Amino acid sequence: MKPKKVPALPIVPKGRDGSPSRSKPQARSAAFLGALALLLAASPLQANWRIDSTKTLGSPAPGVEVIETECSSGDKTARLTAILFSDRQHTLHVIDSPAPGNATLENTLRRENAIAGVNGGYFQPDFRPVGLAIIDGKTLTPFKQAKLLSGIIGVTPKGAISIIRSSAYTSQNPAFTQALQCGPMLVQNGTPVPGLEPTRLARRTAIATGPNHRCALIRITSTTLADAAKILSLPGIFGTWSPQTALNLDGGSSTGLWAAETVSLPEIKRVRNFLAVFPR
Repeated sequence: MKPKKVPALPIVPKGRDGSPSRSKPQARSAAFLGALALLLAASPLQANWRIDSTKTLGSPAPGVEVIETECSSGDKTARLTAILFSDRQHTLHVIDSPAPGNATLENTLRRENAIAGVNGGYFQPDFRPVGLAIIDGKTLTPFKQAKLLSGIIGVTPKGAISIIRSSAYTSQNPAFTQALQCGPMLVQNGTPVPGLEPTRLARRTAIATGPNHRCALIRITSTTLADAAKILSLPGIFGTWSPQTALNLDGGSSTGLWAAETVSLPEIKRVRNFLAVFPR
C-alpha cells in the first residue's frame, strides 16, 4: 500500500516579531481605521462648549446687569453679551421703529428712555413685520403659521414675561399686551432644542427666561443655531443661572445690543422693531 500524501500547509508570512503579518488590504484597512479614530478624537466637532471667562460690563440701572462671557469648543470660539434682569422689577416693551430703514437701535431706545434693549423680529424687504407683533395691546401684524416662527415672546398686562411655543398661542390665552413671534426655539426645559441648523455661521440675537423670574436679552458672535443653543444651555452661562427657555430673534446684520452708559453693539442694517427693558 502506498503511503498517503500529506497536503502541504499554507505558508503564513511572518512579521518582524515572528507573528503572522497582515495582508496589504488588511493593513491598509487597519491603518485607515486607526487614523480615523485619531481624527475623530481630535476633532473640534466632538468637543463640548465650555465657559472660559465671564466679566461684568456694568449696570445701566439698579437691578439690571450686563455681562460678557467667552466660550469655546475645540477651535471654535464665541462671545456672549447679555442684559440680565428680573421681571419682578423690570419688563419688556416692543418698540416700533419711528423711521424703518433709518432709525437705529441706540437712538430709538434713547428717545424712548429705555434702560437697554436689542433688535426684534423678522421683517419684509419693505420693513413690514413678519409674524405676530403686538405693541401696547394693539396687534400690528397677525399671528402667522410658519415653521421658522416657532415661538412667541409675550408680556402680560402686569409685566410678566414668558416664551411660549407658537402652537400654544391663542389671541385670548395668554392675553399679551406686548408680543413678537420669531424663531426657532433654541432652548426648552433647560436643554438645546434638537434638529437646529448646524453649519451656517451668523451673529445671533436671543431672549431667554429662567427660574425665579429671571430674563436675559442676548447677543452672540457668529455661531450656528445649534451651537447657540448649546452655549445657552451651559450651566451657569449667566453666572448664577441658565435659561429654561430661549428664543432666537432676528440675527445676522440685524443683530444689535445696547445698554445705557454701559455697552453699544450696533446693528449693521436697520430693523423694524426692538425689544427694550423698562421699569415695571
